[in-house]
Amino acid sequence: MTKIVNASGAVVLRGKRNHREVLVVHRPSYDDWSLPKGKMLPDEYLPVTAVREVQEETGHAIRLVRRLNTARYPINSHIKVVQWWLAELASNEVVGHDKEADKVEWWPTSKAIRELSYDDDVGNVVQALREPVPTPLFIVRHAKAMNRKQWQGRDADRRLTERGRRQAKALSGLLQAFGVGELASSSSTRCMKTLTPYAHRAGLDIRAFESLSEEAAAKNPQGVLQAMSKLIKLAHKADRPLAICGHRPVLPAIFDALGVKPNHTLRPGEVAIVYVDPAMQPVDILCIAPRL
Repeated sequence: MTKIVNASGAVVLRGKRNHREVLVVHRPSYDDWSLPKGKMLPDEYLPVTAVREVQEETGHAIRLVRRLNTARYPINSHIKVVQWWLAELASNEVVGHDKEADKVEWWPTSKAIRELSYDDDVGNVVQALREPVPTPLFIVRHAKAMNRKQWQGRDADRRLTERGRRQAKALSGLLQAFGVGELASSSSTRCMKTLTPYAHRAGLDIRAFESLSEEAAAKNPQGVLQAMSKLIKLAHKADRPLAICGHRPVLPAIFDALGVKPNHTLRPGEVAIVYVDPAMQPVDILCIAPRL
């Protein structure tokens, strides 16, 4: 069986529309000019790989905006699969970087299209410039919780398992990769605790909605739609993306409010990124399964 090596990279853009620049690196071992990318680590989300590799190769902290092309090509005895992302700077601070790249430069996009060493990189820059940039909303199914039969208290107080806590910690890195800036959740403990590691990391509060809990949604389905109406307005006004954590039985109503439906039931800890246009209409959906 052919070995698959997963990697991820980013087209990092800065500047206004008619003066866009793209972050490029020169690798002395290949003597090429390319976009920053690298291999995924065990149990790492591909978006996190892209953010980590860009920082390691260039010293720049970034946040991802949306998915771009996926490239596949043979290298020796394996197939390398590279997921590309559009990204922007998360900070103007530049830190030290590794020695894989000896030069890190910002090129006008016109120069990059002419002079990058690889056609795939050129295609990624062109795609990043041509396609519209939608707004992402993150819909999270809570991480793995204790079995109902093993829990003695109120179901709303049911806690995460050890695996669930690991999933919540890993989720924190994924939300950080996209620069999520608003958090909302069912008021139930297992949902709130799923977002807590990122809330602490980013210094954010979690907006708790009892109407998004399993018990309240079963009694008053209209309450879910009312909560989502408020959250959609919040997402529309917010400068940074919104993440909402909910329960498996309530997620269909949440997706209905957004006018979209995933092609499968989300697993515990799984994330669906719903991309919406300026009118808050869905244009794409990307599901990211938990790594743990």
